[in-house]
Amino acid sequence: MKKISNILLLLTLAFSHLSAQDVIKIEYKGATATVNVPSSITNVVSSVNGANVTITSNSTNKEYTYQVKGTSTDGSLTINGDYKMTLQLAGVTLTNAHGGAAIDVECGKRIAVELADGTVNTLCDAASGSQKAALYFKGHAEFKGSGTLNVSGKLKHAISAKEYIELKSSTGTINVLEAVSDGIHCGKGKQNNENNYFLIKGGVVNITNVGGDGIDSDDYGVVRIEGGTLSVNIKDDASGLKADSTVTIKEGILNISVKGEDSKGIRANHTVNIMGGRTTIIVEGDGSKGIKAKRYESGSTVLNGGFLNISGGELSVQCTGGNLPAESGFTKCVAVSVDADLKQTAGDVDITVTGPETVAYTVDGSDTHTDGTFVIRQIPWTVMTSGYLYDMTVYVAVSDNGERLSTYDDVAIGAFIGDECVGYGIFEKEGYGVIRVRSNDTSAQPVTFKLYRFSDQSELILIPSKDVTFQNDVNVGEPSNPIVLSSKKEGDANVDGEVNVADVDFVIERIGETVNETNKSADVNDDKKIDVADVDFVIVCII
Repeated sequence: MKKISNILLLLTLAFSHLSAQDVIKIEYKGATATVNVPSSITNVVSSVNGANVTITSNSTNKEYTYQVKGTSTDGSLTINGDYKMTLQLAGVTLTNAHGGAAIDVECGKRIAVELADGTVNTLCDAASGSQKAALYFKGHAEFKGSGTLNVSGKLKHAISAKEYIELKSSTGTINVLEAVSDGIHCGKGKQNNENNYFLIKGGVVNITNVGGDGIDSDDYGVVRIEGGTLSVNIKDDASGLKADSTVTIKEGILNISVKGEDSKGIRANHTVNIMGGRTTIIVEGDGSKGIKAKRYESGSTVLNGGFLNISGGELSVQCTGGNLPAESGFTKCVAVSVDADLKQTAGDVDITVTGPETVAYTVDGSDTHTDGTFVIRQIPWTVMTSGYLYDMTVYVAVSDNGERLSTYDDVAIGAFIGDECVGYGIFEKEGYGVIRVRSNDTSAQPVTFKLYRFSDQSELILIPSKDVTFQNDVNVGEPSNPIVLSSKKEGDANVDGEVNVADVDFVIERIGETVNETNKSADVNDDKKIDVADVDFVIVCII
């Protein structure tokens, strides 16, 4: 047994030694860079000009690892070759300020991108040049490793690959901080062929501040979500996820928020398949769509599509907007728009639309639901949350006729400044809910609240337990102590739904009593006393 252990140890050391010999190290140090190619590697050459590194590999049968670390505010890395390789980002901060990508891998094969454990890596390109992205791959990139990668695309995309991009289950965190065009871009592919795709199996991906699509799998490309957490926040007209053929969601958590006219949460130019996972889409803007399954009958794309298939998972779509004037009529704001057939065999779908012009869903072909749930909520208030500069957060709970609600399945809560609805909430938690209140004015404006009940389409004014005034970037209330919104009418002391002389008599009978759970409704002005002031309050409400 001891002899076998020694042999295994020797083999481990041997393989470790061989692995170390296969690592080419690139390190940036401000305005300079160094490249260390092991002496055993004779088919790799490098050149360094300041902090700009170019490496060419002539290997045809051996994979090398290129380890990159260090910092430079004006440097770059270009790797040429015809054989697969590993790019290990081991704590590098690299900005190409003079034009071109930060890292450009001109190898048309598989590139394993390792985010070294415990490292933070930051890449940024220049706002000039001819590069396609700050991090570009001529071939296909497969990400792994638990480190963090931050990328900014100053000219076009943040991350781009000519073929597919895959995130393994071991992937850490990828943050797209900005991009003039797409956050992550794939292309090109072939018709009816999934060689071109974006695939996430694990990790956390955050995409913000991009001018184009969050993720775009172009030229017959597909998007596949099979795990991990993907959050996409798009400010302008674009799509959160866009595929030239299909989008398929099997597992994972997907959060998409898009704003702007004619924007899309998910756009597939053939089919959207929702098989599992939890997908939340929030879309704001005239003519916008939460999900768009597109049908093309001609052109250079996959033809005769337009399908939405739901066979599992949880889908929540919240859509706000109006009609968008177009040359040939109006483009409606629709939560789910299907050009061909919608088929649901399982899964839970929750659609919420606000305002009278927003449409819950449209299906041009067949519309079948054999199992699962398909719930539509239409809120009457027009809520345009994308056009405001400032916001605050209010934690609230609702009391209906003196009883705190234990479920919010049937209600929506709206926040108003004057007659303008500046925020709403459909709560999932039993104890409290969260409403983001928006404004273009930082002055202390009174905020009022309303409740809308979906089952009977009724609307009630809610009275907060304390006055709420707008304050930019603050929290009002907290989860453990939310603002209580009461649905009873002002002056309705006996809580019978009417305000009349009976309420005056109810208060008079209790004048002087200490406020408690049995008589608190007589304290109509909420000053913790029952006195003549409460009688006057009721009379004013009657008048």
